[in-house]
Amino acid sequence: MVEEKLLLDFALSVGEVMTKNGAETQRVENTIEIILSKSRYNLMPETFVTPTGIFASINGPLHGTITKVKRVDRRTINLEKVSAANDLSRRFVAGEVTLRKAFEELSEIETRPTYKTITMVITHMIIVFSFTLLFSGTLNDALISSTAGMVLGLRMKIFKKIRLASFVRGLAASMMATATILLWYHFGLTDNYEIIIVGALMPLVPGFAITNAAKDVMYGDFISGSARMLDAILTAVFIAAGVGIMLTGYNYLMGGAVL
Repeated sequence: MVEEKLLLDFALSVGEVMTKNGAETQRVENTIEIILSKSRYNLMPETFVTPTGIFASINGPLHGTITKVKRVDRRTINLEKVSAANDLSRRFVAGEVTLRKAFEELSEIETRPTYKTITMVITHMIIVFSFTLLFSGTLNDALISSTAGMVLGLRMKIFKKIRLASFVRGLAASMMATATILLWYHFGLTDNYEIIIVGALMPLVPGFAITNAAKDVMYGDFISGSARMLDAILTAVFIAAGVGIMLTGYNYLMGGAVL
């Protein structure tokens, strides 16, 4: 009984780490079921995963059905943790690590620190710099957009401490980036604010979320797919709304200088 419960706890914990860090539904369900198949008993595992919760049950020969539910919150995209959790589950099933050791490694994976703020800032600056050039911006435009990238990199440090929905974070981030670009435009350092804004917003586009939603639907996970797609659409809409709010506000204050 204890062994079965611990195995179920471990499987759910692995699924939680994978789900909250961006793994698709089918991968999470398969991983949980493979872990639960590790028992010397035929537990007949059943799983149901959504972006906000994991349901799993086993049917042991001695103690009947055991069902557990785990709530998933504060979702993000961290494929390094998804890969690490998936690798741990494979090594556990292969018998390379004990259940106790697997719990310890999973705890380390879950608390593993993300990239430093300076790394995120530099990365965002390079991304928006490159996208601005890709969209036919000049070198001056790309340099200006990199300042918006710096703001986007710093905003991750701020938002990490504030619990907000993804689309609200997208709204705030797009407003911050647009405000930075309009500031440079106001001082006459560029005229191509449209290209710069588009380039600066590329790191915010929920492309990975849309891809995962499409994959969930293709595999028949319509509830998860619909939820992910709605979240991605709301994020995209709020990003556009943030730009519109800042452009409209600037237009109102400056008497039609932009729109």
